[in-house]
Amino acid sequence: MNPSNFINKQKVALVLSSGGARGFAHIGVIETLLENNYEISSIAGCSMGSLIGGVFCTGELDKFKEWATGLQKADVFKLYDFTFAANGLVKGEKVFREIQQFLPDRDISELNIPFTAVAADVVDQKEYIFKNGPLYDALRASCAIPGVVKPVEIKGKQLLDGGILNPLPLNLIEKRDDELLVAVNVNACVPHHAPVRSPEEVIADKAFDRKVWTMLNKWLKRDKPATKHPKPEKLQEEKKKFGFFELMLRASDMMQDRLTDKMVELYPPHMLVNISRKAGGTFEYYRAAEFIEAGRQATLRALARHQWIKNEKVKSGYNRTATS
Repeated sequence: MNPSNFINKQKVALVLSSGGARGFAHIGVIETLLENNYEISSIAGCSMGSLIGGVFCTGELDKFKEWATGLQKADVFKLYDFTFAANGLVKGEKVFREIQQFLPDRDISELNIPFTAVAADVVDQKEYIFKNGPLYDALRASCAIPGVVKPVEIKGKQLLDGGILNPLPLNLIEKRDDELLVAVNVNACVPHHAPVRSPEEVIADKAFDRKVWTMLNKWLKRDKPATKHPKPEKLQEEKKKFGFFELMLRASDMMQDRLTDKMVELYPPHMLVNISRKAGGTFEYYRAAEFIEAGRQATLRALARHQWIKNEKVKSGYNRTATS
């Protein structure tokens, strides 16, 4: 890589949140920053944010994006390696074996860009920070959704999704004078400007969601045997009933939202990129291209806002100088 390519580029320390499938938006954020003359100098990530950040730091984001945007609904179900273990429905190994076919494992300390991932140590009840060691160990642990994916055992620790304790790990990045600290939250409570979708697409997506939640709840035998599905025209009107897993994940979402707000308050970034939680569901991995575009649009809005604030500060400085 030619060092001259980085002349006059603003360095960015990037923090990427948890968020399931919505985390594909992080790809759009990264691409947009690079296209606008920013250089990403370090990344800290949680859960899906750790996956996207870790892949980028290997230099293989393009390969990963090609794979992700090719996923269809049927492909998503094939990536679930079900287990009858009491501590999780999915082993969480199959998807990483699939990714390893085009992105070999490597040590975090040898990545092109400094990278940090966070998981939750459920025995010692504290953050478990990855700054070295096998990349895939860090990614699997950071992405292990409680109750859905089995905990990852490393050095005698039982590790789960980092979002339990730190969904937006701003505390893991040290602010530097020569860097812009950018945080990306794909769970934001902001309006979502959804692309136009056909009624057939909406119905198909709702049917996919129903299939996922029914499958999870059947594993616990919490639901009665499936009855007749409602007619498509009734699907939108159907009163929402939550199964055990959906209630658990929604409760987790509320907790993570509060933790995210607190992290932004304690460690305010220079720029915050918000992608709405309403952009899509946790398990809708087949919508990668749509989430990537949502990340791109959110980043363009954040960059415009950041530039406007800079300009206002400059104007204020001029005014003070003129009147002093």
